[in-house]
Amino acid sequence: MYGIKTAVRRLEFAPKNKEMEVTDIATGRFVFQPRPDKAVSLVGLRKSITDSGYEIEDVRIEVAGSLTADGRLRVPETGQVFRLEGEEKLRELRAKADPEGQVTAAGVWSSKDGEEAVRLGEPIPAEGKP
Repeated sequence: MYGIKTAVRRLEFAPKNKEMEVTDIATGRFVFQPRPDKAVSLVGLRKSITDSGYEIEDVRIEVAGSLTADGRLRVPETGQVFRLEGEEKLRELRAKADPEGQVTAAGVWSSKDGEEAVRLGEPIPAEGKP
């Protein structure tokens, strides 16, 4: 697991090593919260991990921010925008938003056409579960 943490640590948005938590050593599952002042990049994460000789099977993300009129989520600290995918789940998310449009979206993380995206409706598994 040290090698994977080292690969992630190279990224501008990576937290300190002690802030990355291994949740399942058998599968290599680990979680971390990116630095709040830096935008994240799935392409960068994948490249760093694969360049270090590892594979990424599944990447999930939880993002807090404000909903935009066109169904995107803007992170206030960085200005980064995530496309939200899944019309039905997006409607549900809009209904849960606070008066300022603040929500937390979770799901499978992807990067398409140079834009980070969250496929809603696929929750992050509970700790210790695949």
